[in-house]
Amino acid sequence: MVSLPDMIEISRDAPGSVACGRSGLPLLAICPNRHRRTVPFRLVRTSESDQTPLYGRPFKCRACGSPEVTLYDIESQAELDALHSAMAEPPKPAKAPTTHGPRDPAAGFV
Repeated sequence: MVSLPDMIEISRDAPGSVACGRSGLPLLAICPNRHRRTVPFRLVRTSESDQTPLYGRPFKCRACGSPEVTLYDIESQAELDALHSAMAEPPKPAKAPTTHGPRDPAAGFV
């Protein structure tokens, strides 16, 4: 499992060019509510000469909608694989499909 102290936090005043030269690996975004999400490099839309603030882009948590996110640099494919396995939800038990609708709890009352 990847722990956050091993990951490099991207500073708040970093220009967009710091996201370049990373072999297309995504960034990790974490909101104050600890929701984690990877941000694909293509969505960052930056270049080597981009000097606009990286945090000036409209990042937003998909789970809670918070515009406050902290970005982390993913260093290698191995770190990305470990992060994906840590973020994966536990498997849910199988649920058989049914043709019957949900039972009405008030159906027995007259």
